[in-house]
Amino acid sequence: METALALAGPGYAPPSLVHGGEVAETEDVVWWIVVVGFAYAVALAYVAWCRSGGGTGEISFGWSGFKVVCKK
Repeated sequence: METALALAGPGYAPPSLVHGGEVAETEDVVWWIVVVGFAYAVALAYVAWCRSGGGTGEISFGWSGFKVVCKK
């Protein structure tokens, strides 16, 4: 038993992390999430208003953005 303990290597040491500066473009990503989320909330509100008036609202997604249609 004593020999097994003598052969064991050193204990675990967590790796040291070095942070060299700021992460680039984090604020831009956060603002894009806020803008897209706000646009989607406006689209949902418009569809809810359209349905309350007796219409059929549709939201479609594409590379150019949201397309919201209200058919009555």
